Amino acid sequence: MDHKKIIVIGVIVLGILTLFMFNGPSNKALSPNILYLTQPVTSFSGKVEKIDGNKIIVSQQMTTSQNVLPIPLNPLGQTSPIPTPKIMKVTFQVVVTDKTIINRPATLVNYLFKTTSLGTPPPAVIPETTIKDIKIDQIIIVNTTKDLRTLDGDIFEATTINLPPVANTLNGKIINLEGNVLTIKGFAQTMAGITEKEYRISINSDTEISRNIYNVNMTPGEPPTAPKPEKLTIGDLKKDTQVSIYTAEDIIESQILTALRIEPVAPIK
Repeated sequence: MDHKKIIVIGVIVLGILTLFMFNGPSNKALSPNILYLTQPVTSFSGKVEKIDGNKIIVSQQMTTSQNVLPIPLNPLGQTSPIPTPKIMKVTFQVVVTDKTIINRPATLVNYLFKTTSLGTPPPAVIPETTIKDIKIDQIIIVNTTKDLRTLDGDIFEATTINLPPVANTLNGKIINLEGNVLTIKGFAQTMAGITEKEYRISINSDTEISRNIYNVNMTPGEPPTAPKPEKLTIGDLKKDTQVSIYTAEDIIESQILTALRIEPVAPIK
């Protein structure tokens, strides 16, 4: 097949695709995003830009080539230059109804002693999640029954919305201990990076204080021994001790927290 036939076939295929896109069976105007979302799409991941009542503005940056067909050879038998990829910002207005289910992953706590009836560590209890738990700049996943490529406009109703997990682990140093409240100078990972803050951590009867003891004095050639879990009390917590705190709340949203588990640095034996 010569180069002219290749070019003619390419033009015909492009014409057929154009007719299908803009004069399909439904004769309905298609979303301009159809050129960037190339498969049936009922799920969209993006950053929350604005929340207005029950409507959430979600956007995502996409990088795509402007060409949708294989690039044919030109009459001289040379491949046409590949176009510069285009950055496209795709934005949708997501409507939250009374039927929309908003999910957040269970927050796991690495308990050493607490177990369920199945013998596995219990997750933290997560309260029912609502639209009030959605925050600006969060990355969320929205699901719908609509194919977003053929959406008439940029508004659709969400069937489910998946939120990121709660940041519930804090590492830091005890700077004060008063009654059952610890003051921790700790580090938290945020969208802007790692920040250092002071946190007030309440300890109650459900708080597990524990750590693993590792044996580093092993006989050469012997297999390593499993760590030995050690249960502690509030009296074992001392000023300047490094600790890991597992909380019931989001450490990014609040500096007043309740400890589910406290893990002091273990001594080397």
